Amino acid sequence: MDKERFSYLLEKHFQKTISPSERKELSQIMRRLQPDAALEEWMHEKWHSFSPGEKLEEDETEQYFDSIMAAANEIDERSPRSHHIAFTRSRRWLSVAAILLIGLSGSLAYLFIQKPAGSVHEQATIIPKQDIAPGGNFATLTLADGTKVILDSAVNGIVAEQGNTKVIKLGNGEIKYEHSKSLGKVLFNTMTTPAGGQYHLLLPDGTGVWLNAASSVTYPTVFTGKERMVSVTGEAYFEVTRNAAMPFKVKTGEQVIEVLGTHFNVNAYSDENTVNTTLAEGKISITDKGKTMLLQPGQQAQNNRSGNLVLIQHPDIDETLAWKDGLFRFNGTGIEAIMRQVSRWYNVEVIYKDKITEQFVAEIPRNVKVSKLLELLELTKQVHFTIDNRTITVTR
Repeated sequence: MDKERFSYLLEKHFQKTISPSERKELSQIMRRLQPDAALEEWMHEKWHSFSPGEKLEEDETEQYFDSIMAAANEIDERSPRSHHIAFTRSRRWLSVAAILLIGLSGSLAYLFIQKPAGSVHEQATIIPKQDIAPGGNFATLTLADGTKVILDSAVNGIVAEQGNTKVIKLGNGEIKYEHSKSLGKVLFNTMTTPAGGQYHLLLPDGTGVWLNAASSVTYPTVFTGKERMVSVTGEAYFEVTRNAAMPFKVKTGEQVIEVLGTHFNVNAYSDENTVNTTLAEGKISITDKGKTMLLQPGQQAQNNRSGNLVLIQHPDIDETLAWKDGLFRFNGTGIEAIMRQVSRWYNVEVIYKDKITEQFVAEIPRNVKVSKLLELLELTKQVHFTIDNRTITVTR
């Protein structure tokens, strides 16, 4: 990393003279930060040099440290690593770094806080009166005859038999299909996740499907004919098994995505303004109302539900796929878009009392309780949250 360039961009940001392209560059640099001893010392110096508006008081620093530590301690050791909430132990110090960038307000908070390792357990964390646990692996499988199987409570092994097809729950909770050589009648199943649920499915051809919260996928128990067609609501990530003789197609409303073998994400929630299809690997074509668009890896198609397809050349792939990796990742994201994700994952209702126009950059594990996520966003001093049962109120 070019520290002089980083320092220059930080200074321009605080002076409110930074251009949109420079702000994007600064965000990208901050997302790639991997603190080491030299960088820790350098960032500590920059933190004191570049004070965002008012100087942090000692009690504010203590509060920030407590909030970040509470969230960090919630992270399961098996969870994907987080660059923006990270902690490392040494003989003398426990270092905690959290990056929260308010892109429009000109208020950049890079919180670089150090505390003696021995004092960690002495920190008093604030326990909220009400809290909400994160979502988990919850889904319902609806069989061809209408029978519903609650997958999270089903025992491992065969959970259903339909004609010549067996539905099997593996030890890791994943669902897969096995069918005999005699295909028999083609039946259709639907896997549905509730708000606060997610699930991983292997389709009959071996294609992997990851369902996000409040989503569904409908598919045949065995693929026959000249194509493999499934339907999706909500959000899903696909790793498609290649079969040139039988193209794989995903239908979301009137839109159809066609692939041979590829990795891609489709976000088709009804409360979002557009249906976004993001290609991570391979090639796909998207058709809606007679219009077709071809995507290359790293590109995204946005469909405004009127069939108006727009090509996005350089979307934030990491932000799009963060949910699959167990993360919330926001990169210049408005509070309403953030809270739509929060609403689905924590199964809560969101009410707005004030208009929040700032944009946020943060990376937070999805396995923390909702209070920890909200506390980290509140560190920016641009937004405030209150929790009442399963309702979150947003104020300034």
